[in-house]
Amino acid sequence: MDRNRVLTEPKDLVRLELKNAGFDLDKIEVPERVFLLADSIYDDMLEKNCGTYKYPIGGRLYIFDNNSNVGFVKGQMCAPAIATQAEDLIAGGVKELIHIGFAGGLQPDLNVGQVIITKGAYNDTAVPRLYGFDYDFIETAESLTDQLEALLKTSSIYMQKGKHWTTDAGYHETWGQVLDYRAKGALCVEMEGVGLFTIAKYRNCAASAIYIITDVLDENGWNLGWQGTEIDNTVDKIIERVIASVKI
Repeated sequence: MDRNRVLTEPKDLVRLELKNAGFDLDKIEVPERVFLLADSIYDDMLEKNCGTYKYPIGGRLYIFDNNSNVGFVKGQMCAPAIATQAEDLIAGGVKELIHIGFAGGLQPDLNVGQVIITKGAYNDTAVPRLYGFDYDFIETAESLTDQLEALLKTSSIYMQKGKHWTTDAGYHETWGQVLDYRAKGALCVEMEGVGLFTIAKYRNCAASAIYIITDVLDENGWNLGWQGTEIDNTVDKIIERVIASVKI
């Protein structure tokens, strides 16, 4: 027996899960582009009543009513979880994955509610090595990232485009790490990006991400933004732009 053979291919499990739910993987139409939305962003999208639940792929996969080629799902938390979710979505036929989540700002000139479009993440997780990508940095798909930048430029959202840091241990960040990643140009830190980008590279899929700054760390401590309106206002603007972009 080949000791390097994986025990189960994602497509096998996706096919079985769909069959148990009354669907045939070979006969359903899955959107090419799917947005993976962090918890409250997902809830806000549902409130817009702009999509319909279709399939149990990567969670509860919704398809936009105005464009069957675009969908959204609640994004999983942390790199291993979103990596597994990405595996399932790609196995189901999805070609582009876009994560919209939250992040902590690392550079002192960032503000709560600001948007970061990432070009890739510095890797502080285990996922890439397990998939054969033992790299310090995992990039996003350049073309898709440029599309996201163009999408948000038509709104009044203040944004920056650059690199960020993904870590599996949010409560084990050190001041030394912050200074190191700042020096490398990392704009923010979060827990999912590397997991998503690794699977996309491994499966020859396109992936990118948008992050909303919820707090900023500087030498004086944390500036937490959840009590204000900046985050909610930015989430609303991004959701509006996504919904507008999928209309045929």
